[in-house]
Amino acid sequence: MGLFRVRKPESQPSAPEQVSPIPITQFDLSKRYDVYYMEASHDRVYENVLFVGIRTFDRLSEYSSGLINGYLEIESTDGSRCLLPSYGIRMICESGTQPTFRILRHRRNC
Repeated sequence: MGLFRVRKPESQPSAPEQVSPIPITQFDLSKRYDVYYMEASHDRVYENVLFVGIRTFDRLSEYSSGLINGYLEIESTDGSRCLLPSYGIRMICESGTQPTFRILRHRRNC
């Protein structure tokens, strides 16, 4: 026996599991999408494409999915594929839908 009394840990009430008010879901990879992409000198849209995968030069681990420094591989309706850096993607819509928006200001041409 020691000089000090050993304290038993007090049982703490378990916190209720919080559920996000906004659902988080994955992309349906069987659907086609329109991908709006921004380059330094112009904006473009890749229409009616499938997401095929992510390609990366990084080693995959439990902390790295490959998307941050990787490329998103897309496939068009004619079967051609290309790789896009993920940081240039500005918007993704289901193919054929027209997003409703209002332009607030225009960028200056460089």
